[in-house]
Amino acid sequence: MKPRLAGHVAVITGASSGIGRLTAQLFAARGAQVVLAGRGGPALQTAAEEVAAAGGTALVVPTDVADATAVQALADTAVERFGRIDTWVNNASVTSYGTVADTPVADIAG
Repeated sequence: MKPRLAGHVAVITGASSGIGRLTAQLFAARGAQVVLAGRGGPALQTAAEEVAAAGGTALVVPTDVADATAVQALADTAVERFGRIDTWVNNASVTSYGTVADTPVADIAG
């Protein structure tokens, strides 16, 4: 029986740890091609090895989701390599703490 997601292309941000890393493994176990995005480092490479061990294909793209240009480059790289994106799991996030009065408008408006 063919895995249910054979040939499926999934981009996962925050893929180097926690929920993102497990999500990547679950997509891989079902045959997906997984684009792993995170801020880099050995953990992202280890996640790629886990994806391969689970039966998927991994592409590592170091990405800081706080940088819109880097996120666009992530999407472009995924499409260039696999031809499309079927699923985008936006697990990474950028957080700002403070009162509205004390938070710069640029942090609120993106």
